[in-house]
Amino acid sequence: MEKIKLTDNLFIYRDENKKDRLVYIVDLSKDQYRQILNMKEVENNVNEAVQKYIKFLNKYIEKNSHKNMLFIFLLKVKLYEEYILRNLLGHLLFNEYEQLMKDNRLAYYIARYLLNKEVLSERDKFFIKNFIEDINTFRKLYLYFRDITFGMPKDYIINLYERFIFTLEAENILI
Repeated sequence: MEKIKLTDNLFIYRDENKKDRLVYIVDLSKDQYRQILNMKEVENNVNEAVQKYIKFLNKYIEKNSHKNMLFIFLLKVKLYEEYILRNLLGHLLFNEYEQLMKDNRLAYYIARYLLNKEVLSERDKFFIKNFIEDINTFRKLYLYFRDITFGMPKDYIINLYERFIFTLEAENILI
């Protein structure tokens, strides 16, 4: 069983059927855990939302651009994070939940999880991996996505995309 640690008590693990599940460890010494989510459910909901957002952006997006790929990747990370947090609310202690809301740790681990899960060329994986490993740049750019939720208005997504691309170009990130 493969485990990806998100917090001290929160893991994504791949079961014997090769299905990823989000679990909360209640008592590690007794191997007691609570399954929170089937990660396929998260993936399906996020992909549906991302496809809608991509439709908004079609006339703005350059095909096969690293900037666009990074924008979409971070959008997925944010939506994964939101979906997971929404489902964790009743399962974690309040202080654990509040800490996850405040820092980017969960987003960072989700990004690493998605990097291994997404179907990307080796070149694109290398590019995103380098971005993720630069934690300061990751945090800085991820801040743009802090207010994203499912069902955002078209104009908000377009504005966010334009600000994100402007920042990448103005600061010579990824160029």
